[in-house]
Amino acid sequence: MNVSEVLEALGNESRRRILELLSRKPCYVSEISYYLGMAPKVVLEHLEKLERAGLISSFVDGRRRYYYISTNLRLEVTISPHRFTAFITDESAESIEDVLKDVRERFRAIQEVGMTSISEIYRALTIAEDLQRRFSAVQSFLAARFNQFVERMLNEMDKMLSDDFERLVMLGLAKGLRSVSEIAECFRLPYREVERTLNALMEKGLVKKEYRDGEYIWVIK
Repeated sequence: MNVSEVLEALGNESRRRILELLSRKPCYVSEISYYLGMAPKVVLEHLEKLERAGLISSFVDGRRRYYYISTNLRLEVTISPHRFTAFITDESAESIEDVLKDVRERFRAIQEVGMTSISEIYRALTIAEDLQRRFSAVQSFLAARFNQFVERMLNEMDKMLSDDFERLVMLGLAKGLRSVSEIAECFRLPYREVERTLNALMEKGLVKKEYRDGEYIWVIK
């Protein structure tokens, strides 16, 4: 995947909003147009650019073409007085235990460097650069596992739930939404219907209401 094409695709606010929407669920063109207040022709233009960048794909279901995020990637951008880098990291093929062990060893090594000469400072610099790469591997591993957990949760929800409203509400909770208003706004659902669905899910023992930081929130039980 080309980093420049990905950066160009993400540089447009409308395309970022489309990706945010597609991260919730697959959508068809008129649905995206309705949610984001864009003309269908403009939506199609943005979708084409996102497809060319390799970020989304589509499938046909009945008479509609649905678009969805088809990749798992992590884009890292570093901007500092001495460095500008942008690259895509994938899940590390190494054992995460080996990576974490390697990180600990490099931390010890960088603490032992005297840094009283150019050669020692350069050695510390190379260790620091390698540490950044190792941390990227850890973060990519965690991102991949997060996606796997969400997919497994969705599969389990499909087995347990037959009501589409219940699936959407559970999906919202799984992705970090915590209130009736957040879920309703995210999926463009009626507030009262979301509230009714949450109460029904609570009766089934799947969700619960908790009091945190001065407010009530909904969480998966």
